[in-house]
Amino acid sequence: MNCIAVIPARGGSKRFPGKNVALLGGKPLVAWPIESAKRAKEVERVIVSTDSEEIARVAKEYGAEVIIRPAELATDASPVIEAVKHVLTELEKENGYRADYVVLLQPTTPLIEPEQIDAAVALAKEKGADSVVNVSEVDTVNHPYNVREMAADGTVRFWQNELHYTVTGKDRPKFYRAANLWLASYETVMREGKMEGNKTYPIIVAAKYSSDIDYKDDLERIEAFLRLKK
Repeated sequence: MNCIAVIPARGGSKRFPGKNVALLGGKPLVAWPIESAKRAKEVERVIVSTDSEEIARVAKEYGAEVIIRPAELATDASPVIEAVKHVLTELEKENGYRADYVVLLQPTTPLIEPEQIDAAVALAKEKGADSVVNVSEVDTVNHPYNVREMAADGTVRFWQNELHYTVTGKDRPKFYRAANLWLASYETVMREGKMEGNKTYPIIVAAKYSSDIDYKDDLERIEAFLRLKK
């Protein structure tokens, strides 16, 4: 069973212009998932989906294949799953190539290890999974029982008001947020239009792997973390 990595990296970003080629640790953001995917033993091909000539050039410099994404799939409102489906469709059109599994990696979550990718593929094969997702545990501050919602009258209250007070001092159920990797079977992507199917298995990773870059401040925070780690 073969697996490819798809890295969606469009050119437009209103909140952080040029985000996908911004430098982190001396490398463009898009280079981080490319290098990790190329070092993963279970990944056969690494493909960047983009509408940007600059991103395409950088991706090729770091050894990725590039598939140009049509403009209608590169807007702020374009679902990522449509870019993934476009890649799979183009591969089949070009040479009849069909991937059994696709790993979705994002330049905006650059902290990804090759071993994590291989572990996800191995788990999918072992379980016959529709999909695998890396997750990290939600901390106490951001636990759903502590999250507040704003009412129409401008007041605020806990989203789970009753539970917030009844479980004070007691063990709470654990919740998890998506981290840095999604893996799905061909059928899950193409037939269901999802990266997470009915039979999804998690791999729990450290919270640092959930770091997401939306703004320049986020990039600077991860840069500081990498300097500290070094």
